[in-house]
Amino acid sequence: MPPRAPTPAHVLVVATSFAMVGVCTGLALEGGSNPLTVVTVRAVGVVALLLAYLRFARVTLAMPARELAIAVGIGCLLCLNNYTINAAIGEIPVPLAILIFYLWPAITSAAAWALGKERFRWRSALGLALAFAGVGLALDVDLTAAQARGVSLAVVSAFAWSGVFLLTDHCFHGRDTRPAVFWMTLTGAVIFVVAIAVTRGATLPATPGGWTGILGVPFFFAFAVIGLFVAMRALGPVKTGFFMNFEPIATVLLSAIILGQYLAPVQLAGAALVITALSLFRPPR
Repeated sequence: MPPRAPTPAHVLVVATSFAMVGVCTGLALEGGSNPLTVVTVRAVGVVALLLAYLRFARVTLAMPARELAIAVGIGCLLCLNNYTINAAIGEIPVPLAILIFYLWPAITSAAAWALGKERFRWRSALGLALAFAGVGLALDVDLTAAQARGVSLAVVSAFAWSGVFLLTDHCFHGRDTRPAVFWMTLTGAVIFVVAIAVTRGATLPATPGGWTGILGVPFFFAFAVIGLFVAMRALGPVKTGFFMNFEPIATVLLSAIILGQYLAPVQLAGAALVITALSLFRPPR
């Protein structure tokens, strides 16, 4: 009996798995680990799991030298994204970090207009305004110096991911991006392993919850990435992108249930604006 094709319900599972990456990161950091250790474990684990998936799917990893160099370059930017979002989670609540990160569609749209890649659309302009207004409401609290640093790191992560998206779309448009994504991920893993070896900054968790988090991060992330590949090919980018907007909702809910991190009512209103804004942007290809 052939396997069932992915449905919107499967995409919601993928979005929830992405949300669990942030929650597991929070568990690992609360358990005594540090952002560099968590992101290194995540990168190495994801490389191994992606390699197994791509071999099973018979996807060739060979790329022309020029394209491989481009993928490695984008991988360096992806590395910045991965570290800054993990570091942000170490300073501010997980749902707040993810909401700020989800400014990336607004940043991407503004950059696409500025670069002449897309025509100006009032629908996206409204989404841009709602996204920034929502984050403004979510930040309507007195921030300590550490929390302000966390906000800044989350903003850097959003800009870095927007850059990864724009460059990948420009350089690999209309192509199977799975080999490029693998080399990008491998690039980040190598950088993190070297960084942790040079700084001797490996700090493993000291609690069972921390170990659960750090071991869960690569599995949830790899499952989510592979599931996203499958869903995109079966359902197309528009439908997949729409249902992937469930990720910040899942993050808010799971952070409250598992981490005990709650947003104030005004912050929840801001989260609602950000989530509404996501439906107004053209989803990723």
